[in-house]
Amino acid sequence: MRSVFLFIFLITAIATRADDAISLQQIYAINLTVLEIETVNGEMPVYEGATPPDGVKGYAIKNATKVPGRLRMMKGGRVLYDSEDYLEDVSGMTIRIRGNTTALAKKKPYKIKLQKKADLLLRGDDAKYSDKDWLLILDESLSAKTGFKLNELCGMQWTPAYEYVNLILNGEYKGLYMLCESVKRNSRCRLNVDKTGFIFEFDAYWWNESVYVESSLKRHPMNYTFKYPDENDFTEETRSYFTEMIHQVESSIKDGTYADYIDVNSFVTWLLAQDILGNMDAGGSNFYLSKFDNSDQTKVAFALLWDFDMIFVCQEQWGSVHEYRWFFYEYLLSNEAFIKAYIAKWNELSPTIFDQLFSYLEDYATSEEAPAFDQSVELDNQLWDENRRTASDRTRGIIAWLTRRKAWMNQAVEEMSATVSGIHSVIAHTDTDDVIYNLQGQRVSIPQKGIYLRNGKKYIAK
Repeated sequence: MRSVFLFIFLITAIATRADDAISLQQIYAINLTVLEIETVNGEMPVYEGATPPDGVKGYAIKNATKVPGRLRMMKGGRVLYDSEDYLEDVSGMTIRIRGNTTALAKKKPYKIKLQKKADLLLRGDDAKYSDKDWLLILDESLSAKTGFKLNELCGMQWTPAYEYVNLILNGEYKGLYMLCESVKRNSRCRLNVDKTGFIFEFDAYWWNESVYVESSLKRHPMNYTFKYPDENDFTEETRSYFTEMIHQVESSIKDGTYADYIDVNSFVTWLLAQDILGNMDAGGSNFYLSKFDNSDQTKVAFALLWDFDMIFVCQEQWGSVHEYRWFFYEYLLSNEAFIKAYIAKWNELSPTIFDQLFSYLEDYATSEEAPAFDQSVELDNQLWDENRRTASDRTRGIIAWLTRRKAWMNQAVEEMSATVSGIHSVIAHTDTDDVIYNLQGQRVSIPQKGIYLRNGKKYIAK
């Protein structure tokens, strides 16, 4: 059967029209893994548009068809993986178009569901890494690559693994993709939550889901949808528990008692990462949270960074969630303790995290894979009439942007620190001056017992 499948692909390649700008031989010649997907009867996945309810903005897709087929992974003439022909729950796979506004683009993102678990990233430990659910996302600009590395450096719960691949669907080249792990519960290798726990999203597209729980943050038309548990396992008991739990979380965020219900470090870190990346996206599908189980001993936490389509946009302002104080942060950024935690996290990460990102990007630009990435981007540009840059050019641009970003954030966080302490400016003084301010920014002559700023330095009066 495998030889027959290979023969079909070879015939398809030979039969490619002479006037096609990109031949399949060019794709196979690139030193990058090729995903070959052949659907049953050559059927292509399609979808319909979904209209939001009154008062809600956005565009979503519905009725995305799950098309059955066979998937092979090839590199250097070798078969790395073969799902075999489609047989429900036994072999093969299905493919469907995923995303919301991204699905409007000419080049579509996809979701792949294997009928038998496997590790498509071939990490050598199938017992640990095998899963049925995989994504093909767009990342010709290295934005997701940068975002996922920042996710790792910030210490978020989990960082998806991925590989760049070229996709051939029913004998036609579809471009360069990032083959990526999906956001889901998998205690061995993805998000580790208990069977009684939750992986959920604060979701602008809740209206397109059959199961959701309403938020009390009514200034923003978003509600909660679920990656885990699955909608088929979402009982009334589950809904009742989650509704009460999220009510406690939102109420605590509003009244300042949030530390009892949320993992503050994850909320701080997620926001800081959005600011570092200058993310303009405030309402997209990027608010992934988790709760390990349904006990009172575990807290709601941000799980990971996701959705990097609009990063490197906010140059001289906070990322849009911070700038406009969206969602949870409408209240958290009015809380002095939370702001101090944000400043502390910046002070912890900023001395090293930019240099670590720069080294990571520079290493990729000079890696063995970079020429194959560049060749793939060139053909992808040709296919989709784009003008994306090489890995070397793109990494230089990202590093230059982040260098300016670090300088801006240093100043912005310094101003934030002054605001929190109440000291907006310190009067210049000579060596003979003895200038003392209290933590409300008021100059004092005879300090009482406590902490002050004396001649620009911390001073403790006893």
